[in-house]
Amino acid sequence: MLIAAVSVSCNSDDSGTAVVSGDYANGFLVLNEGGTGEVTYMSSDLATVEHDIFSGVNGSGQDLGAFAQSMFFDGDRAFVISNGSNKITVVNRYTFEYIASIDSGFQSPRYGVVSNGKAFVTNSNDFMSTTDDFISVVNLSTLSVEGTITANDQTEKITAHNGKIYVATGYFGVGDKIIVIDAASEEIITKITVPAAPNSLEVHNQTLFVLSGSFDGESSLSRIDINNNSVISSTSFPSTMGNAVNLDIEDDFIYFTSSSKIYKFSVDVTAISDTPLVDTQSPSFYMGYGFAVNANRIYISEAADDFASDGSVFIYGTDGSFIAEKSSGLGPNGFYFN
Repeated sequence: MLIAAVSVSCNSDDSGTAVVSGDYANGFLVLNEGGTGEVTYMSSDLATVEHDIFSGVNGSGQDLGAFAQSMFFDGDRAFVISNGSNKITVVNRYTFEYIASIDSGFQSPRYGVVSNGKAFVTNSNDFMSTTDDFISVVNLSTLSVEGTITANDQTEKITAHNGKIYVATGYFGVGDKIIVIDAASEEIITKITVPAAPNSLEVHNQTLFVLSGSFDGESSLSRIDINNNSVISSTSFPSTMGNAVNLDIEDDFIYFTSSSKIYKFSVDVTAISDTPLVDTQSPSFYMGYGFAVNANRIYISEAADDFASDGSVFIYGTDGSFIAEKSSGLGPNGFYFN
């Protein structure tokens, strides 16, 4: 296979601000779960769509591994977590040139975040057990796992803020805790009880927002004071908004999905109504397989129902206006912005 020529440079504009350049610097990456994971690049102006950029840059001798689950950044490096291969592939985020693989110290890895100079990666371990999950601690200098944090619980979505790590235990509609970890000591500080199945979380203005949504119960939004780890409030959703997922916060607005609908509310909202910003009207269970809000745009993906065909990406303005539909790879499950 022809290997694409790539380049990356870091210059300064007239204001002295560093300007990063590279073939994939001015756009966003769509992670496709696939059988073997792939990454699609789309330019910011949506004029360019390039599929499977990892193979295009690095050739066919290696791949991202089975079931690409998520991605996180550390500076100019991207870390692609492959759940089915128990590894992380490290590449340059702007050129997608291969750097290294971290292929030990994981068991069904899920999501990762960087804090205190290290990466923290959640692991589901045995999917049938709810007490054997753990967090791998990755040395970002040696690119190796140097330790683990035993959760005695499930571990799934993860975020970091001001030296603390927050881990949601919601998985397949169960779980009811947020695990708080001190990044420096790598010890669990506490576990906070929230409504069933916390599936996404984000810190905003010293408050941790947690979205919960089980398959057979009501959805809810919890607010947690990160200064004392106490639950400030928990707001229940109407029964028509079951299994709400994909919390994202942008410019003091909360965004999330339920079924095929996209919702938007002020961060100060006290009552949630079933009034969507966008009704995609998709009949697919896989609408909302990936979701993000960035720079006044909403990105939502739909995996093919047969999970054997390419998926689609739909882009809206944050006012709900439709912008574009683009083809992606198999099982598009996340958006990452350069």
